[in-house]
Amino acid sequence: MIRGSRMEYGKLFDLLIAPAPDLVTGLEQAFAAAAVTLRETDYADACPIATVALEVASTNETLRRATAEVFEAWIVTGTGVFTRLGLSEDDARRLAIAVISSLEGAFVLSRSLRDVEPLAVAGEAAVATAREMLTGRARG
Repeated sequence: MIRGSRMEYGKLFDLLIAPAPDLVTGLEQAFAAAAVTLRETDYADACPIATVALEVASTNETLRRATAEVFEAWIVTGTGVFTRLGLSEDDARRLAIAVISSLEGAFVLSRSLRDVEPLAVAGEAAVATAREMLTGRARG
């Protein structure tokens, strides 16, 4: 189940961010879509991979490795999308990790609070990071 869902959620980089006219717009759209989905599902479990990882990472090595493989696949997919949208390979990987971390943390807070404010704040932080990376790239 864990490995099988690897690309289901990883496709979201290609579906929500890659088609955007630019990286910033793509990130804004992705976080906004996550908020809509969370509200529409009445704050249902947004990411079963994160849920499993939180529960078993320190007690079950097999499941920890499986969730790590899924997260790494998402990082690779995000890195590819962000590279195509103008970031260096290093910055793209860093942003992919930041976006995944921000989304996962925001999902936990949003579900607990029953409010999408954490997703909005996480999205703003991801956009600010992307802008900084793009600006630094333009100067460099």
